[in-house]
Amino acid sequence: MDYGYTILKKRPMNKKPPISRILKPKPGTRSAFPSWHNGADAEIHLYAQSLQNVARALVGKLELDQNIRADWDACPIVLLYREALELHLKALVGEGSNFLKTRTDPISLSQTHFLRWLAQIVCQIIRTVGWESEFTCEGVSSLADFSALVNEVESFDPVTRAIRASGLKDPNSVSQYYRTFDIVQFAKKLDGLLDLLDVTADALAAAWDQRTEISGEEKFHAGRTIKPTIH
Repeated sequence: MDYGYTILKKRPMNKKPPISRILKPKPGTRSAFPSWHNGADAEIHLYAQSLQNVARALVGKLELDQNIRADWDACPIVLLYREALELHLKALVGEGSNFLKTRTDPISLSQTHFLRWLAQIVCQIIRTVGWESEFTCEGVSSLADFSALVNEVESFDPVTRAIRASGLKDPNSVSQYYRTFDIVQFAKKLDGLLDLLDVTADALAAAWDQRTEISGEEKFHAGRTIKPTIH
């Protein structure tokens, strides 16, 4: 189904993105249903931006002088991007689940840290609104690419990797992985993905506003009774 709204995508990365629409919602157009963030959408958006800004600064420092890089220096950057990615995924699901037959339970959405689960819902939303061809950025040319990148980020957790490698004879095995890990390329891919998620969430919000303005009311396929499924 075509919802008549084009995603504003592929912004030049050297330019400041426009202020997210999430900071200036239209009065009277937001859903009457409880949100996962309890109205703190602006604060969460700014927090996600701050995480990404700090991650970029650390990447720039490592890129400037490779000689100062220690084996584990990429790990904090990975965690910063992971947290920012989680918040952007939740923001998109929060805006886009209105289009699904069953809305995502806000309690489950607020408490989960499972990126793969969030990515699955994002894919459902994108397919439902028919934006598969628009949901692209550098390194993501399809929903399959998107899911693969999110899975990759999920697998990068430094503690998980350390635990899995703890039984190996070589105590440097985990640090060796991060020594060869291309954090600069990783950051470029994640910057593009976060930007794509941001503008898609805005586009979904605008499309829903447009739909409710035309219909004069919010129409949901799902019932109002939602049972939480905590992940």
